[in-house]
Formats: sequence, C-alpha cells, structure tokens
Amino acid sequence: MKKRILFITQHLGRTGSEMVLWYLLKNLNNQDYDVSVFCIRKGELYDLLPDFIEKHVMYKHSPKWTDRAIRRIVKMFGIDPLQYQLDKIQRSFKADVWYVNTVAVPEVFELARPVGVKLITHIHEFLYAFSDIKRQTLERVFSYSDAWIGCSDMICEKISELKDTNVYLQNSFIDTDTINTDSQKIQDIKNRLGILPDDFVWVVSGGTKYMKGLDYVLPILEHFKDKHIKIMWLGPQLSNGLEFYVRNVAEKKYPDRLIFTGNLSEDYYNYMAVANGFLLLSREETFSLVMLEAAYLGIPMVAFKTGIAAQFIKGEMGISVDNGNLPELLTGMQRIHEGDVVIDTFKMREAAMIYDVKHQLPLYEKLINQIFKTLLNSNN
Repeated sequence: MKKRILFITQHLGRTGSEMVLWYLLKNLNNQDYDVSVFCIRKGELYDLLPDFIEKHVMYKHSPKWTDRAIRRIVKMFGIDPLQYQLDKIQRSFKADVWYVNTVAVPEVFELARPVGVKLITHIHEFLYAFSDIKRQTLERVFSYSDAWIGCSDMICEKISELKDTNVYLQNSFIDTDTINTDSQKIQDIKNRLGILPDDFVWVVSGGTKYMKGLDYVLPILEHFKDKHIKIMWLGPQLSNGLEFYVRNVAEKKYPDRLIFTGNLSEDYYNYMAVANGFLLLSREETFSLVMLEAAYLGIPMVAFKTGIAAQFIKGEMGISVDNGNLPELLTGMQRIHEGDVVIDTFKMREAAMIYDVKHQLPLYEKLINQIFKTLLNSNN
C-alpha cells in the first residue's frame, strides 16, 4: 500500500530549505508514495512540480479568485480559513503523515493537530531564527511533532537537548548539474560592472542583513582601501536601514568598490564565477549551501567558523577563522590576495560533491522510509 504524505512548506522558491524539498519531491518514488504539497505562497518552482503531485496554495495567497472567495466566506462564519483548508485537504487526500518543512510556517503550528496523523518537522533554523519565532510556536513544534529532521549536526544537537528520540540528520545539499558557467558571459558581467583585470573580487551571497554580516563590508573596504579589491554582494536587497547605511557610506568613501547585484536567477553562477575569492561573513549559519557552490566552482574561501565552515574548509580550500574575529578574517583575505595559500580546486570540487543531490538524495529517501516505518509502527 502506498504511503501518503502531505508536505507543508513556505513557497517552493529558490531558497536552501525549499530547494532541498524540491529535489525530494521531484525524485520521490511515486510507486511507493502519494504526495500532496501545500504552500503558504506560490514560489517559482510550484508550477514545475511533477504532474503526479497534488498541490495547493493557501487561500489567502492563492492566484485563484475562487479560493480567495472561499476564504472570505468561511471567515464570515468565524472559521479559521487555514484550518478549514487543511482539514478539507486531509479529508480528501487522507495523508498518513504531515511533513512540515521549516518552522517558518508558524500558522500551521497554531492549528489543531489532525487526529491519527503523524507529524514530521524539518528544522533548518538555528538559535537566532528561534528568537523571531513565538514561544508558543516553537513549543508546538516540539510537543505536536512525532519526529524531527535537522539540516546539520548542530541543529540535531539542539533538537536533541529537548527531545531524546526520533531526531534525524539530513544534510542540506546542492545540485551540481545546475552549476554551469560561460566564460563569455563572465567577461560580459565584468565589463558591465566595471571590474578591471587587476581587481580582486570577493563575492558574498545572501540577503542584506546584519546576521549575514553586511556591516563587516565597511571595515573590510577600509582595511583594503589602497588595494584593488571589490566586494560583490549577490542576493535580495531588503531595503532595510542597514543596507541604506552601508550602501551610502560605501559610495561616499569607497566609490565603485561595493557592488549589489540584487536577487539573481539567471546567470547566478556566472556572477559567482567572476569572483577571485568567496567570503562567508554570517554571524550564524545552519549549513551554507552557497559555500558548497563556491567550492564546486573552485573559488578560494575565507569564512567565519559558522555552520559547517569549520569542518568543511580544509587547508587547500581556504581559511576559516573564529566567529566575529575580523582581524583574523582580514589576515586570511590578505593571504589569499598574496597567494600564500595553495588552493586545490580538484579537492574543493570533491568536497562539494559529498553534498550533491546524487549522493544525498538516496540517503534522504532511505531516511523518509525509516521514519515512516518507525512512526506508523508506533500505531500498532
């Protein structure tokens, strides 16, 4: 008999946690599983789901006017629209297990848990993210769920401090088949951005946030103000006050040295391949998929020891330094500038391939089977 899973996630966009789920959904054996997907919002991968997967968008954010009309009607009767919608999906689909991908869907944890249905929560967040989550939400994550998956050892360690059983590790991963570059496009990007042959370009990827280390950019530029370096920041510009401050100070004091590309879908890897070095400035990371991508491209790395950086970056790949130790970070960058660190691009690519979809997906499917067996046997 097929096992039935309702996956609940944010949007199926191109973020780390969503991409990992996307790879699973594309490849999960449809001879063994019936799958339904519920998204809070409709992301760019939603319409690319295989045809055999049933899919839904939260009424509130659905592109269908009929869904939005249903929401207004049920609200008139004092019924929670999300509870109504998920109950309706459950009655029709009859899932054995609900799989909630990230705790960043707090609406779901505020609902009554469906009777007889097991709940798996995949946790990609760490302590800083926990501070943005209501206590009641996180409490329900651990009281309502029957099993928990962490995206890294450090996450599993934190989960295990609260729960003694049914805690599982599934490392996040990338699809190296999608990491393709074009030398002509790379040169075109350099020309368009005003990058000269003697410029050393450092790339950073992520949202323009304090937690991603955006504030470190200014002291880095100050330290290397007499050197031909540029910093290229890939990722969504969040139009917050910190971004305004850093952008304007950089333009005033270090003109043309800081480049914000904005969010990229096309040419992302060509932009990354422009770089001579990769910086991981985050104060906290659970994993860092972008570090794996940089390693696959053979870009020397300098990183704070956050997420898996300390264990991942070996001697011939770059340098990792203690969290927040800016002087050590600057020294590491200088050593890369001067060629003081021997870089083995083959070793870097080999290390990244451990976290490739082709290696990790069979492990992920095996884990899902194991959890399913454990949870459903507990009913007997």
